[in-house]
Amino acid sequence: MLVLGRPSSDPRRRLGGLSLALRLALDAQRAGARAIVWTESSGLGRAELADARLTIPVVDTAPTDARHITVASSLVVHRATLAERANGDGDATVEPGAAPPNGTPYGFSAIDVADDASARRAERALFRSLRKPQDGWTARWLNRYVSLALSRSLVRTPFSPNQVSVGILAIGLYGAYLAAQGTYWSMLAGAFLFQAQSILDGCDGEMSRVSYRGSHLGEWLDTIGDDVTNYAFFAGAAIGLHAETGSSVYLAAGAVTVGAGVTASLIEYRYLVKIGSGDLLKYPTSQTASTATGLLAAIAPLFKRDTFVFLTLVAAALNLLGPMLIVFAAAAVGILGNVLAAEAKMARERRSATTAPPS
Repeated sequence: MLVLGRPSSDPRRRLGGLSLALRLALDAQRAGARAIVWTESSGLGRAELADARLTIPVVDTAPTDARHITVASSLVVHRATLAERANGDGDATVEPGAAPPNGTPYGFSAIDVADDASARRAERALFRSLRKPQDGWTARWLNRYVSLALSRSLVRTPFSPNQVSVGILAIGLYGAYLAAQGTYWSMLAGAFLFQAQSILDGCDGEMSRVSYRGSHLGEWLDTIGDDVTNYAFFAGAAIGLHAETGSSVYLAAGAVTVGAGVTASLIEYRYLVKIGSGDLLKYPTSQTASTATGLLAAIAPLFKRDTFVFLTLVAAALNLLGPMLIVFAAAAVGILGNVLAAEAKMARERRSATTAPPS
């Protein structure tokens, strides 16, 4: 049970698209709290916690046999801190400065939002915590800096994460159209928009996570939007390179890239539909890559979308988009082979499960 304690400032102050009190309640819910205990000292009315995203009850008193975690309603607390306190012994209080467990990725100590300066500090920590350990090199050192800055502004607008996803897709498709025009400058502009789409692609997810507006539809919009942008750009680049050089090699490379990529995506989508998710990171090949070790772990970032999109921009600037397209064709065949291998492995596991004698 999360008990809302006395705040240092107005708990209705908004941070990252949510009031401080509602954010604390939603964080507690995600951390496993069974109820929110409202108190008169919390500085807000119970109605201010009425939100469809908060599905656990808001009560005046908690059962005496429940574990109570008391937090001032003006605190911004990392979810891992709340989860750690909830798994301890006896009641607990989260004070300003309380740190999350060691090893928490991009964790931050609890911040009491008492004034504008502490609010800015809390917002920076909150958005920094949206970074992902599985980000590739380009995302970590370039894309996230831009996308997080934009997301901090976007959460203050009426736009929803899904609307942002659609807008990002439009940018990527226009980049594909420019690439198909077949001049150096049009292909460079198209590659630039391809990279812009890759950077902005982080915004919809950051917005949904920081404001608890994630949805099944949003997962699919993000996954399909990325794939459609990829295949549209490579098809456009193949058409543009053919128009510029007259070589059918580029049309063949584009056909292989798009054909192998779409086939792999459809296989992955079938798996995601079965498990009721639209998050491509839940496909087995993604999980295998995240646990790789040694040389494979060292080179794995090269195969992440953020890196190959950035390399596409570099290749376009150096007028080497043609050779890069051929490399991508080979990579697409390799990815399809990896997906087919994962499907074969899962099929063997299913057969073994159905033929194994009961224990």
